[in-house]
Amino acid sequence: EWSDPLRLEDQLSEDERMLRDAASAYASDKLTPRVIEAYREEKTDPGIFREMGEMGLLGVTVPEAYGGLDAGARVASVLVEEINRAGGDASSVNAQMAICRTLVLHGSEEQKQKYLPGVASGDIRFLTVAATEPDSGANMNELASTARRDGDDWVLNASKVLISFAAHTRLLILLARADEGTTLFLLDLDEVGDKVEMHPIDMIAHRMTSSLFIDELRVPDSARVGPIGGGLPCLMKGFVIRRVLAAAEAIGNARFLLDRSVEYAKTRTTFDQLIGVNQGIQYPLVQAYAKVEAADLMRWDVLDLVDRGEDAVPRSAMAKVLASEAAWETTRAA
Repeated sequence: EWSDPLRLEDQLSEDERMLRDAASAYASDKLTPRVIEAYREEKTDPGIFREMGEMGLLGVTVPEAYGGLDAGARVASVLVEEINRAGGDASSVNAQMAICRTLVLHGSEEQKQKYLPGVASGDIRFLTVAATEPDSGANMNELASTARRDGDDWVLNASKVLISFAAHTRLLILLARADEGTTLFLLDLDEVGDKVEMHPIDMIAHRMTSSLFIDELRVPDSARVGPIGGGLPCLMKGFVIRRVLAAAEAIGNARFLLDRSVEYAKTRTTFDQLIGVNQGIQYPLVQAYAKVEAADLMRWDVLDLVDRGEDAVPRSAMAKVLASEAAWETTRAA
């Protein structure tokens, strides 16, 4: 016997389930083949963003006042999962829905009015956080990138590495170190792109990843997001959704593989019997399934914390780890 766990239906309203089903159908019918083609050609498909914006999928985490659906992180996680479960790749959708969360929480009213409606519609790509550096690694308190006050402006100097989608975004959030501490800046590459140097990084799994360099870029104080010196806490609070959506991607990948593995086990015949009757086939799949379900419970636990306004930073990191390991185990079993 094989069926979807029933708990998902209990987590969503009827309207949310309709949105979930629309995302799944879109991913199966239109998204998957185009994603494969785009990856082969190392590019993104602008049509995908426009279509998903028209469906309302990109505005799930954007407040209604700025043109979004304000459906919340639960719905966002299910949409991401469904896209990957259908064989698509929701990494850019994840980025668009999650990274704007920092702007929603900490941006100025002027920034929100200017950019969030375009993010929700898909007309503006907001896919990138430039934080990681060659020498500081994950220790964001030892950044070499700097933000220096000069009158009413800031002068930015930065060297960043492993920045996903940097060459395919219009907006990016930059983390730099001011005298008061780490500080966030919102850069519009349509306005400052000629002063931001990018170089693609050749990776085994193509993720449209680049290194990024900024030399003496002057920006107004209105480009700052959140308080001076409070950049890292603002970024981490926004990254809770990014992590839980990454966990949802991994869960979607795992269920994509489980669905096909079980179907194959039920139809593939050797020595006059279905291979699914063999315990050597059953056990690895069942063990992988159990790990996926455990990771999924952690995913919903994180979302419960988010809904209650509680600190979900540690738990979101654990959810991402458990989901990625469950997806890896499922890949081996498949």
